[in-house]
Amino acid sequence: MLTKDLIRYKIQKGQIHPQFIEPTDSELLAIADQLIAVFEKSPNIPRATLLESSKHVIDSTPGEPIVKRGFEKLLLDRTEFDTAPNQELIAFRKKLFVETSRLLSQEQFHGYTDYQRKVSQITAGESQPEIAAIGDGELTDKLYADLPSYQPVLTFNTLSPERLLHRYNAAQVQGLLLHCNTLTLKLADSMTAELRQLFKYLRFNQLLSTIRKEEELYQITVDGPLNLFYKTKRYGMNLANFFVAVLHQPRWEITAEIQLRNRQPSRLLLDESCGIEPISQQFLAYIPEDIQLFQAMLRNKTDDWQILPGSQFLPLTGDFYCFPDYQLVHKSGVETSIELFHPWHQGHLIARLNTLAEQTDASLILGVSRELEKKPIIAEALAASAYFSEFGFIFRDVPTMRALLPILNSLV
Repeated sequence: MLTKDLIRYKIQKGQIHPQFIEPTDSELLAIADQLIAVFEKSPNIPRATLLESSKHVIDSTPGEPIVKRGFEKLLLDRTEFDTAPNQELIAFRKKLFVETSRLLSQEQFHGYTDYQRKVSQITAGESQPEIAAIGDGELTDKLYADLPSYQPVLTFNTLSPERLLHRYNAAQVQGLLLHCNTLTLKLADSMTAELRQLFKYLRFNQLLSTIRKEEELYQITVDGPLNLFYKTKRYGMNLANFFVAVLHQPRWEITAEIQLRNRQPSRLLLDESCGIEPISQQFLAYIPEDIQLFQAMLRNKTDDWQILPGSQFLPLTGDFYCFPDYQLVHKSGVETSIELFHPWHQGHLIARLNTLAEQTDASLILGVSRELEKKPIIAEALAASAYFSEFGFIFRDVPTMRALLPILNSLV
């Protein structure tokens, strides 16, 4: 993901235009190739050394520095550093500072050579081999080996220069979506596996959305992070990551309201003609950890029901659709679905309760977060909902069988 200072855009007549680069630009491809080569050689070298090498490429090649620094940031996102705290080193560093401070206060050093000798005596008494073996010239490097600039690279997930340029263009859009009020996405009604996967991705990221079908198009309206007052940073990252899934669709159109700090809201308009190719794999068979946990809990309680990730649209009143989190199938053939509402789903939960109050044939179980239920307006809405009293339950982090099984049993 690109930081705000690395996003390139222009605003004209209320519309915001990301400044994409040409993915076939030979000069940029050559620079990307050089930077990737630096990162591919980075395992086991310190972060500072890696950044020094990449800075050399940035400074010695033509082109806009902001673009090249954007490349560097995206490559750093694919780099894993050893950030594990070294408790032995932390304890030794404290001991060394306390001991040398004591010696200095007592004026027991007779020149720098004497200081080095006494420090060597302190390190030699350590049980940890790498500390005991510290030489005079290595003291600084070893003492601060756990600080960010000294952290060694563990792995780097490489990619091609062409893919990096497409990823850069996608990151321009993602960076803007972090400052989004609302996003409207229009998709063709193809009902392909890719489309179903997109809606799964929407639910797995716990994004707030309203799904409506208009003729041959699905229109999905997603609240942006600036529209919320709860964990907006995490939600914004989820929304930005959702854009990666959109790129796999054959036909799509996005309209988003972007509000950057100290600026008037601007419209972002994009469709598949923007030329950004998919930058990730489609994990059509991927089952998230929460689904696996839920499946295990259900198997421990009953063999009568099978739970699967939501994969089908559920029609609701007024041309609206729901894409549930889970689908459950009873051995008798009875099917039902579960839709979960998290702490930031207040408006959408109230809208769903109002819809279901007018609908009696929706086989949909509602799960509401305990934190959301604590809000007076939600507690009042749940208490007044006959539908929720029959087909609803409260959960903390994940649904439990204790709350869910009585509702499932009532269906058969």
